[in-house]
Amino acid sequence: MKSFAGIAVIALGLAGLGGCAAVTKEQCVAGDWSELGKAHASVGKPASHLDEVVKSCGKHGITPNTEAYMSGWNRGLQNYCTPLNGFTLGKQNKQKSPICPPRMGAGFNQAYQLGHVIWSARNRVERAETEVRSHEMRVDELEESLSGLNCKDKKKDEPKECRKERKKLRQRLDDAEFDLSSARYDLDDLRTEAEFISARTNAEAARLFAW
Repeated sequence: MKSFAGIAVIALGLAGLGGCAAVTKEQCVAGDWSELGKAHASVGKPASHLDEVVKSCGKHGITPNTEAYMSGWNRGLQNYCTPLNGFTLGKQNKQKSPICPPRMGAGFNQAYQLGHVIWSARNRVERAETEVRSHEMRVDELEESLSGLNCKDKKKDEPKECRKERKKLRQRLDDAEFDLSSARYDLDDLRTEAEFISARTNAEAARLFAW
């Protein structure tokens, strides 16, 4: 339950970090410095982010309670630096923050790498899907060109040249269809591989971190 609670806090922290400013005027006025620090650490903001908070709130004539902020920030580390969060970030290929201390960073980083293994497998599938779509478009274009080339109404030597062109298009279409078939075959293999890697990696993460 602690892990799910941590994820919820991270989501709440993200929701409050819109715009270019470190904090909004409303957050400065509210003055809930401990929760603000916790929210920032929960999404990977470094402790130095406090300087931006001080600057932003200073524009509104408000001075943050830096001790309360840092107290909350240290509590936020407990949310960000979990193996579950590292695993989730890795699966999403999101950049990880270097804020985790050594005692927490080892599990976080290991889980991140495991999550990234799953992302890499899925990314290979996505690239293969893009390649298949490209081949499909090529086949469609050649089929359209071939169907639109009518040699019956040609005059004099034109039918002969037209038939040569049709033959060339037919060969290109055959090649394109072969490439499409090969790409689809590769895609099926990659999907099977990704499913296997995902199941194996999830099982390994569950074993290592007792999820």
